[in-house]
Amino acid sequence: MCGLAGATAIEDRDRVVASTGALAHRGPDGVGIWCDPDDGITFGVRRLITTDPGVTAGQPLISQDGRFVLAFNGYIAGHRRWIADLWARGVEFRSDSDAELFLSLLATTISEDGDPATVLWGISGQYAFALWDCHERMLWLGRDPVGIKPLYFVEYSGGQLAFASEIPALRKIVPDRPDPDIFQNYLAHLFVPAPATGFAAIRQVQPGELICWLGGKMDRRMICAVGSSLASPQGCDELAINDPVVALRRAVRQSVADAMDADRDVGALVSGGMDSSGIAAMACDIARERGQKPPPGFVMQFDGAAMDETPRARQLADYLGMELHVVPAPQTGDEILAHLQEALAGFGAPFGNPSVVLMQALGRGVSRHVPICLAGDGGDELFGGYPRYQAARLFQLWLYVPAFARRMVAKHLGAHLPRGASRFVYGATADDDQAFKYWNDRCGVPELGAALQIPEWDPNGGAYGGKYGDLYGDLPGQMMAFDQRVTLPGNQLAMSDRCGMAHGVEYRVPLLARDVIDIARRIAPKMHLRGGGKSVWRAAIEPMLPDGYLRAPKVGFNPPAAMWLAKVGPLLWGSGPQICDGLFADLPVTGTRRAAYWQAAISGKAPDMALCLWALMVWRLWPGQGADASTAAKDIKAGIF
Repeated sequence: MCGLAGATAIEDRDRVVASTGALAHRGPDGVGIWCDPDDGITFGVRRLITTDPGVTAGQPLISQDGRFVLAFNGYIAGHRRWIADLWARGVEFRSDSDAELFLSLLATTISEDGDPATVLWGISGQYAFALWDCHERMLWLGRDPVGIKPLYFVEYSGGQLAFASEIPALRKIVPDRPDPDIFQNYLAHLFVPAPATGFAAIRQVQPGELICWLGGKMDRRMICAVGSSLASPQGCDELAINDPVVALRRAVRQSVADAMDADRDVGALVSGGMDSSGIAAMACDIARERGQKPPPGFVMQFDGAAMDETPRARQLADYLGMELHVVPAPQTGDEILAHLQEALAGFGAPFGNPSVVLMQALGRGVSRHVPICLAGDGGDELFGGYPRYQAARLFQLWLYVPAFARRMVAKHLGAHLPRGASRFVYGATADDDQAFKYWNDRCGVPELGAALQIPEWDPNGGAYGGKYGDLYGDLPGQMMAFDQRVTLPGNQLAMSDRCGMAHGVEYRVPLLARDVIDIARRIAPKMHLRGGGKSVWRAAIEPMLPDGYLRAPKVGFNPPAAMWLAKVGPLLWGSGPQICDGLFADLPVTGTRRAAYWQAAISGKAPDMALCLWALMVWRLWPGQGADASTAAKDIKAGIF
């Protein structure tokens, strides 16, 4: 796992070196700089060694014929099997690294006038890369189809191109100004959806996007286009149709085995959740088959039995024979703020999910023991784990109620119903389009004008189809597709990457392997959603877990946002009225409403409002957005970015 930086302009070589230095946390084990003596392009790499610690595996890598130079961040599943097969066919390798395998596959394809998007589609893993073709004077940038690893770029100075793994590092090459136009999108999503970044010129390489730069001009294409097997899987055998439970279990087990194939120690996140538990159980079984100790487990501990999953994690760890490490969650306002500041430094842009504080603390705890850790990211999105998917399923029946009656229920009963039921009736007053937007919008303050960004299909710049996705036609399927394509890479995967790599920890996500995704998408949403959700995945892993383990209600990795706001707000702005003025500033919200929103947020009875105001607080800490209500706020703002 690595941090990448580079630029095509010769005058920016020193800036690339500085940018590479700013990525030291992503690669504490080594640094490499390469410059093309003829064209001026510069590559910088910070390396975290996970496979092949030898010198020949150092980056940037140069192909044996000298034509191609690669900067690579990620890992390739099953790379040792692949290398062994290529050796048998006469292809020589200087190392045992997955980066050299990646270079070999791309170099061969391009040299034979093939399309790199084709070979990339055949690769399972997580990656972002830059490849320079010395013969053609051509630069390739790409990112895995799921969007697990990040990559940013900017065009500048008459067609020049710069790139980096993180925004703060890229801004050391090309300074850029904040983009205030993303405010509404940010509030609706709690992150800035791709390809925007929060800065005017900096863009994200989108999940599955392949960019080719030549002579100041860019060509953009998708590794997976509409009609490919990512949208309509064709590579799975008939077992996925006839026995999806067995097929899913087999695919995930192979993915876990591949993720554990490393030259460094591997751990696993453990909680009471279904995803991490299933992965941990498979990892322990695989380790024993290999004659190894079970991987160590990691869980975050909260004060209060309602949120703390440590007892269930201990139960599972004892059952599996794992050593369990408990990482305490931040408690004081100073601790919470410090972790938030540290976490946001890796984003360089507003990120409003308060779970980032927990992930930052967890990353630090994991880094004390292992540099690689298995995580269950993607399980809810692939297997139907979120309550709003059930709401979408129920909506199909609710539509039989006349629209005027649904509006009356929302008007007279909505405010008096439990949170879940209230959100359902408010969102289900009209058609599925309105329901989709309401249930996915995270903003609880109507005056702020939050606007959900729903990407449309662009054959040259995106991988979305239909209204919300190209996977399924009904509303539950559309919501699952949207989360897989937009929310998962922009929220959970971004959070895992930044908070892990901030401490030199590589999270590997076995549930997002290509074969696992293919099988999950061959299963109709209604099958996933049976029995409250994740029915197929539940059946696949239940035999490996303690009796009754999966019957407990899901807690989730959810911080006490209301309590945190009450602790952090005074540190930034002072008293209640000052907090309201600092949060809402020049926004069109009256003083009375400001106070009411704040009191609702910190009451613990309005979690949606607490989440919204937390996101607004993060926005106020972003440079250029007026976070100057106090000296403390100024100091924090300066420290973040």
